[in-house]
This record gives sequence, structure tokens and C-alpha cells, in this order.
Amino acid sequence: MRKFEYLVAFTKDDRVLLANGNWQGEIARSEADAELSCPSLFDWLAHAGAQGWELVAVDPEETGTAQLYLKRVHEL
Repeated sequence: MRKFEYLVAFTKDDRVLLANGNWQGEIARSEADAELSCPSLFDWLAHAGAQGWELVAVDPEETGTAQLYLKRVHEL
């Protein structure tokens, strides 16, 4: 039986801020303009896709924010 692993990403204004609760920015979250150091949604999805992740659902929240749900086959 195939098993899957999952990845949940939080996006805001076309940037991925968190992935499974981990900050995606290049500078500390507490710094000014920290969100601008986070990867663009397009770049992040391209990188995730290259690692085998498949986007399976999007849950739009407030204006400009969303949760992305991805899965891939778990390699044993």
C-alpha cells in the first residue's frame, strides 16, 4: 500500500510564509520587512514540485492569504 506525506503552506500576498509551521523567510520573522524575504509563490511551488510535491487543495482565507495542501508518495 502506498503511503503519503503531507505539506501545508501558508501564503500571504503571493509569498509563502510558513511550510508545516516553519518560517520560509531568509531573515528572522521579527525583522522589519521579513515577509519580503519569503519566496514567491511561483518559485516555492516550482521548487516543491521538483521535490515530488503535488498541490492537491487550496483553501483561501482572508483577502490575500491561503493555505496550500500538498502531498507526495512517502519513500520508505
